[in-house]
Amino acid sequence: MKKEIILIATLLFSIGSYAQKDSLNAVIQVENDYNPVVIKANKQSFTPQIEMTKNNNPLELVFSQEATPYRRFTSERNVKELLPKQDIATPGYLRLGYGNNNNVDALLGYRLDISKNDRINIFASMNGFNTELEGFWNNWDSRMYDTWLTTDYTHQFEALSFGIETGINNKVFNYQTINLGNLREGYTDKQHSNSFNLMFNVKSNLAGPFSYSAKAGYRYNTRKYSAGLKERISENHIIASGSVAYELPNDDIQKLGMNVDLDGFIYSDELKPQEGTSFEDYASIRFNPFMNFRFDDWKIRLGVHADMLTANGTFFAFAPDCSIEGSITDRIDLYATATGGRTLNTFATMEEATPYWEYVPGITQQHTATYKIFDVSVGGRIAIEPLSVNLFTGYAYTKDDLLCTNEIFRDHQTNVFKQENTRNMYIGGQIGYDYGGWFEFAADARYDYWKSSGEEYHLLYKPEITINLNGKAQIYKGLCANLGYTFTRYTKSSEEPIKGRIANKSNLHAKIGYTFLDRFEAFVLGDNLLNYDYQIYPGYFAQGINFLIGATVSF
Repeated sequence: MKKEIILIATLLFSIGSYAQKDSLNAVIQVENDYNPVVIKANKQSFTPQIEMTKNNNPLELVFSQEATPYRRFTSERNVKELLPKQDIATPGYLRLGYGNNNNVDALLGYRLDISKNDRINIFASMNGFNTELEGFWNNWDSRMYDTWLTTDYTHQFEALSFGIETGINNKVFNYQTINLGNLREGYTDKQHSNSFNLMFNVKSNLAGPFSYSAKAGYRYNTRKYSAGLKERISENHIIASGSVAYELPNDDIQKLGMNVDLDGFIYSDELKPQEGTSFEDYASIRFNPFMNFRFDDWKIRLGVHADMLTANGTFFAFAPDCSIEGSITDRIDLYATATGGRTLNTFATMEEATPYWEYVPGITQQHTATYKIFDVSVGGRIAIEPLSVNLFTGYAYTKDDLLCTNEIFRDHQTNVFKQENTRNMYIGGQIGYDYGGWFEFAADARYDYWKSSGEEYHLLYKPEITINLNGKAQIYKGLCANLGYTFTRYTKSSEEPIKGRIANKSNLHAKIGYTFLDRFEAFVLGDNLLNYDYQIYPGYFAQGINFLIGATVSF
């Protein structure tokens, strides 16, 4: 049996490490700094758990990897304060806040249990601002309001769960203008970004060796006036995915499984091939076979991502999906991962990177997929309650990385994307401390060293040093204070046409909240308290010092 395991492991690692043709998958971290962040208690486990989910886990209603993460309601009530036999959370939650820059923060969530087998979740939110902000050339009247409405329904049959999700998103904003007094004829600053989602899910919920799940759905993304012209462009995304797994009655091999994702895209006529612009309809297929092993205190996953894409020339590519985790003592865990795979650079992907991206007729080109050939990391966790520490290091190679930059188009400033192969070596760590709910502290730091196959200045917005500090203290029963600080130093360019480094991000934010009558909280949030000029997106600066006053209620 040992020989078969070694042979299978060798084959999977060989496939996973063989780099094929063009593609890429990079994750662009987006920070929405206009809305002050409510610092939450830090969990003691910092790294993703490698252990596979059980067969009888609750239904996970999520979109495929290529869709924008689905937003749903979760109560912020502190479950540590609940009394014995008290419900985990009330079904409803409402939060309202208003700030000095016309900041709006509104959230409504409600869980309706129709019967023991039927549940409906409703979630609605709106946040944003409207104020004068500093620009590169002049101050400008900036606005950005983001509204979500989502619902999902779940029914538990005897052998499976069935779910339906739907979501609508509307984002209204404007580009940063360069010359407010000399805008061209026909220009409008009423940009729109909209999306609609519909997804159907089924999942087995019986305990047993065999499990399965499947999803099918549709996502519609559209942008209006994205170039300051009165045009609308759209992307239709058809989604289907499924997974099957079988648990073996074996001491070593625990599970065999296969995940499959299919994505199809159809673009509006305005984006079809024309002079200078060409958006092709295309399809993407991903296969992810895997095996899970367990030897005493060690868990191993051996898998591979096999991807095929029909856009911009058909390509096949492979990437590893492997991990190992184990304990050497009761308090020390070691782990290693080798991952990779493709990210489709869709409208939703670009929207997550920056809402200020732009389609320019005759200029904008369709982006090929990003493919992470490999991302290999090793690390260790130490837990000595109430202290936990995680240290890690790794190296990643990505083809056609999607790099966001800033350009001027006619009379406004816009974000555009470049694609280049990138390599980055990283090292970092996290630490957490939790003293019985009275005091909690979390800190993480990471250093990245970037190299690119193209222009060095395209890496200007890649983070080089990232530091996050968060603390929470209960000053008095019901009165809590949160304090956080975020720092980012970006990658330096030593070549023309752009030399140097963009300004560091430095954001000190805080919250003071008072809970009374168990279900009510009044709070004050402060953001960018150091009044630091840093860019949220390329060329787009954060608000100065801003405050938000609000209240929450659970019902």
